Amino acid sequence: MQKYLIIALFIGILAPAQKVWTLEDCLDYAVENNITVKKTVLDKTTASLNYQQQKNNKLPTIYGSSSLGLTNGSSIDPITSSFVNQNILSNSFGLSGNMTIYQGNKLNLQIEQNKMILDQSSLYQKQAENSIVLNVLNAYLQALYYYEGIESAKYTASSSAQELKLTQTKFKNGAISKLDLADVETQDAQNQYTVVNSEILYNQQVLKLKQLLELDPSVDFQIEKIKLTDLMESIPDKQQVFAQAIENLPDLKIYDSQNEILAKALEITKAGYKPTLSATAGLNTGFTSTQDYSYLNQIKNNFNKSVGLSLNIPIFSKKQNDTNVKLAQIDIEQNKLDKISASKTLYSSIETAWQNAIANQAQQKSSKVARDNAKLAYDLASKKYEFGGFTTTELAVSRNTYLTNEQTYLQSKYMAVLYTQLLNFYQGKTLTAN
Repeated sequence: MQKYLIIALFIGILAPAQKVWTLEDCLDYAVENNITVKKTVLDKTTASLNYQQQKNNKLPTIYGSSSLGLTNGSSIDPITSSFVNQNILSNSFGLSGNMTIYQGNKLNLQIEQNKMILDQSSLYQKQAENSIVLNVLNAYLQALYYYEGIESAKYTASSSAQELKLTQTKFKNGAISKLDLADVETQDAQNQYTVVNSEILYNQQVLKLKQLLELDPSVDFQIEKIKLTDLMESIPDKQQVFAQAIENLPDLKIYDSQNEILAKALEITKAGYKPTLSATAGLNTGFTSTQDYSYLNQIKNNFNKSVGLSLNIPIFSKKQNDTNVKLAQIDIEQNKLDKISASKTLYSSIETAWQNAIANQAQQKSSKVARDNAKLAYDLASKKYEFGGFTTTELAVSRNTYLTNEQTYLQSKYMAVLYTQLLNFYQGKTLTAN
């Protein structure tokens, strides 16, 4: 038996400790593994490939060709172009190429536009990362809030269990009625259930956080169970926060980038008014059965080269170019309006976080005093009840008052931390759980 105990102890020592996830761990993992973020990474890769291909579009196009044919009857020899009336077996080979020399600078403009799109994809990636960061922060703090609720519920349940024992003793001694005992039993059962329900709420919130991190369901996930201290940080000026948010966040930069892309699209559209100059070149040879020369001699003798230039000047295109230019200009104006709307939304979010941070800090301060006083009153009420100075009803009222103030205090404390961290996020500061 002693041998098995030693083995079990040895295994326990060697077993790796279970990972406890801090807020920083959760944020880093979420940014690295979130599906939405991964999609933006793929979008960025796509933009990079499109940019490279657009640069490759300046290269010439070269392709080879070969044909083998048999003609019966009166026809034109495909090699000599002579009109003959006999069976013709022909075989031809060719190498052709073409290249756009000038197209109103359209190719260069498209390369510049695709580079802008590639740069913009980085902003979309950062925006997706910021979104998951805020979601994880909110879920993590919510889990800590529920965890403190468990401890509060356990304290109340422990107190009510002691009260129940005391009440049962009083009932046996005939000091109280059966109805008073029933009231205390009911309250104790409710308090015990509150503990179970608080644990369920905490576990459900941890599950939500686990899902945000895209963790496998089989992973045993536990967060660092820290208690937040009372937060009394100074609240920054909201105008300053807004100015820093514009500088640090990609939300409005995306529209600035989009404006550059659309401006470049307008230049590309205007290139439709300009002529296109293209160059072509070719190498060709072939064999035909209408000639008496050998196959190899004909391949050598029928070899020819060709070069050419073609100029395409737009004269009338059903006003399609005019329409395209006007549509491109409308897109630019629409983007400007979208930026104004996004700016208002960002400012509104900052204003809301700023007001909530101030309100919850003030409520946290007042509710802490109320909670402490209510707890003191509840402790005194328990003592008075023990010595017969309080009825069960009066004790229940004192307990409920304490629980209400405790709940208000916890909520204001966590909301103060959340909104203060949001303001830190807008300013580009590191997020913490405290």
